[in-house]
Amino acid sequence: MEFIGRIYCVFESLFGQQLGEYLWGYNCETDDYTNPVLFPRIALWTLLISVLIGVLYYYVINSARFHRWWSWLIMMCFNGVLCFFFAYWWIKEDFKDNLIGDCLLYLRNESGDIADYYITDSSFWGFSLTNAILSIAVFFLLSMLLKWGSVNCRKSPF
Repeated sequence: MEFIGRIYCVFESLFGQQLGEYLWGYNCETDDYTNPVLFPRIALWTLLISVLIGVLYYYVINSARFHRWWSWLIMMCFNGVLCFFFAYWWIKEDFKDNLIGDCLLYLRNESGDIADYYITDSSFWGFSLTNAILSIAVFFLLSMLLKWGSVNCRKSPF
């Protein structure tokens, strides 16, 4: 499962090292990686969403009027947007529930006051963008597999 985390971390410049450490399972209290790794869980849900959207397009909708490349592009973008907001929701809920350790959130000065923030809202948006990019790649690959069983959409996207 480390492979999945490495794929996400290719885009670590979008969401930051501290959020990446949290997703790898870093625990500030033990100063070790004792929490569960979240990359595979998020990736699994992203895969499930992509499969559902792909099955919806190729087998449920499967319309002669909706078999063009642009209709496939609409579904791919819908998948990306859905996975974007799913990832944002997941990380934001963890933040609200105080699951992200203090040492990953803040840089503190000698007196213990917060000097800077490591993880900000832009970190959440960056991780969401990463998840959307990966979901679009997964949707493309799934499309290459799913399209052959479709009656009307088998030539979509090409």
